[in-house]
Amino acid sequence: MTRRSLCLTGAVWMLLGATGLGAADPAVDALRAGSAYVSPMVAGADATDATARLDALASELDRGGRPVKIAVVQGPVGSPSMHVYAARLRRALGFAGLVVAVAPGRVTGAIGARTQVAITRDLRTARVDTIGDPVARADAAARAAAGPLFAPANGGGTRAVLTLLGLALIGGTWAAALGIRRTRRRQREALDDRSALARVRLDAVAARIDVLAGLETLGARADDRLDAATRIARRAQGELDQAQSADDVPAAEDLVNESLRLLMGAEREAGLLTSDDPFAGLCRVDPAHGPATTTGVLETAGKALPICAACSTRVIEGQPPLRRMIPVNGVPVPFDRSPTD
Repeated sequence: MTRRSLCLTGAVWMLLGATGLGAADPAVDALRAGSAYVSPMVAGADATDATARLDALASELDRGGRPVKIAVVQGPVGSPSMHVYAARLRRALGFAGLVVAVAPGRVTGAIGARTQVAITRDLRTARVDTIGDPVARADAAARAAAGPLFAPANGGGTRAVLTLLGLALIGGTWAAALGIRRTRRRQREALDDRSALARVRLDAVAARIDVLAGLETLGARADDRLDAATRIARRAQGELDQAQSADDVPAAEDLVNESLRLLMGAEREAGLLTSDDPFAGLCRVDPAHGPATTTGVLETAGKALPICAACSTRVIEGQPPLRRMIPVNGVPVPFDRSPTD
C-alpha cells in the first residue's frame, strides 16, 4: 500500500471515529430530526406507528425535564454491544440527555447524565430485558432509565405559584431541596456500587450453605461449622441491609469472607470438594439460582457456562437468561469478573 493510500485510509478512520458511527446508520439521521427511531427491519409495516408511540413517550419525558432519544434497531452497528452503540450514538448526536438503544435478542443499551450504576440498577429492577417485543422494551427502558421525576411538569401552574410566593425565596428553597436530593442520590449510588459485589458473594455463600444443609447426614464438626457460617451470613445480610453509606460496607464484606471461610471448613469436614471462589459449582447466570447442573451458551459467539436446570430450559427454548451484572468503576460487568480484570 502506498503512503498516499495509508494517509487516505487513516483519514477515513479518523472521520468515522469522530462520530463513532458510520453514515450508513439511519438511526443517526432520524434521531437528529426527532426523538425516536424504529427500524422497519425490526417492526416492518408497524415501524411508523411504533416510532410515533416512542416519540410521544420522549415528549412526555422531556416535559418532565428528562430528555431522551430512543432507537430500536437490528443490532449495534459497528459496536460490540448495545451499551457501546448507545454511547457512540449519543456522541454522534451531541446529545446531553438519555439515549436508549434496543435490538432483538440483545441486552438493552442506555446511557445518559445519570450514573451508569443507577441506570443499570433501574433497568434491572424494571426487568426490561425480559420483555420480548423490542418496541415495548424500548418504552419500558426509557421510563426506567430516565430516573425519578424531580421537576413539576405543569410549567404554567408552577410559574404562577412562583410569582405569588416570590421567585427568590422559592427558587432558593427549590435549589436547596434539589441539591439535597442529588446528594442523597449520589450517596445511594455509591452505596449500591460498593455493596453489589458483597451482596452477590453473600448470595453465593447462602446457596452453598443450602446445598450443605440439604445433605442427609453431617458429622458434628461439619454441622458446627455450618451453623457458624449461617449465623455469620445472617449478620452480613443485616449489615448490608442497614448500611447507610459506602463506608459501612467493608464491615459486611469482612463478615461475608468469614462466613465463606467457615463454610469451606464445613464442606471439608463433610468430605465435599471446596473452593475459596464463592461461585464455584453454582449457576453462572446468578449464583442465587443454586448449583449448576449442566452447561449452556447464553449469547452469540459466547462460550458454554455452568448453569442451573431452570436456565438450561430457557436456553433450550431460545430465550437465554441474562447474566447478573454488578458495577465496576461505573460499568456493568458479569458478577464473576474480578474488579481487577
